[in-house]
Amino acid sequence: MIDKYLEEILNNFHRATDLNLYVFKNQYDQIRKYTSPLAPNFPLSLLKESDNTSNKLNLILFNNQCAMGFFNIKDLKIIGLNLNFTIANNKNYDRLAPLLGWNKFSQTMKCLYFMIFNNWPIITKSSETFPLGENISLDNKKKASYKGYLIETELMKSVSKGNLDEYNYNFKKFVKYGNLGTFGDNKLRNSKDMAIAATTLCTRAAVKGGVPVSEAFGLSDEIIKQIEKDTVISNYYEYSRAIGEIFVARVNRVKRNNITSIVYRAQEYIFSNLTSIKNISEIAAELNVSTSYLQHLFKKEKNSSLVTYMNQEKVNLAVHELIFTNKKVEEIAYDAGFSSTSLFSTTFKRFKGLSPLKYRKKFK
Repeated sequence: MIDKYLEEILNNFHRATDLNLYVFKNQYDQIRKYTSPLAPNFPLSLLKESDNTSNKLNLILFNNQCAMGFFNIKDLKIIGLNLNFTIANNKNYDRLAPLLGWNKFSQTMKCLYFMIFNNWPIITKSSETFPLGENISLDNKKKASYKGYLIETELMKSVSKGNLDEYNYNFKKFVKYGNLGTFGDNKLRNSKDMAIAATTLCTRAAVKGGVPVSEAFGLSDEIIKQIEKDTVISNYYEYSRAIGEIFVARVNRVKRNNITSIVYRAQEYIFSNLTSIKNISEIAAELNVSTSYLQHLFKKEKNSSLVTYMNQEKVNLAVHELIFTNKKVEEIAYDAGFSSTSLFSTTFKRFKGLSPLKYRKKFK
């Protein structure tokens, strides 16, 4: 597959440069990726341009919208991708990945090549322009909606929980459905004002999550000072996501200090494996404690039984599916980890007061 030395280089290089990296084997078999949480999946339509089998560095610019660099090492293909806009069919072309610019992207790929081969690359296809076959549109005017309000609420709940995985999961939906206003015509000033607004929301969510008021507002002040100092915000979404992550980490630290390690690890395991957990004994076995002890400790510290907590999380997941997709109730029940549609409907109504179909009709 991929040796540890190469994996370490790619992982550290991504962290240092924000370059999105993908590793393919046998042309279409993606075996690794090193990307930011908001980076899109690799557009398979671009793979046909990476069929060169030599270890030379290839650099391609597609209609000034996307830059791709690739080279081979043994039986693997390393691809660096810099997408200015998502390539999708829903005409939602918000900027999702850090923008490096063509010159910086080219130099970054050369550095990666040097780190792996210890010599500078021979470059082919440099600066050439190829059509993407996609109609890239910059029109992203979205009207405020209930979906936007709901996902913003869920996003702030993630901050209050201090759960980074859930936060990034919800943030991807926020990118698509969130209600974003416009404060003015100046692009940088507008991005700064929106970032400050996001900081304010995260500050309140952090306080709700248990961070002391003085600490939360002190952190907010420092972040806003930094926002005002910045002279370039090329990617508002990644910029604001990173701000939220700071608050998530702070809440996480407080919560870890306030509950035992066992309960904290149980919560993390539940969220990571929510739809596949068969029973409570599975969680207890993972944590190497008895089932009865885990249930007692969880009830004592969270004031909720493990079963109730898991069902609540499953229902929250189903709410997203009901509002943001057109899936059938049967599919949503399966996606949320329920063994039957009837059990899903009964559980959903117990928590939300409405059947899944009536809930969808009322809020979608």
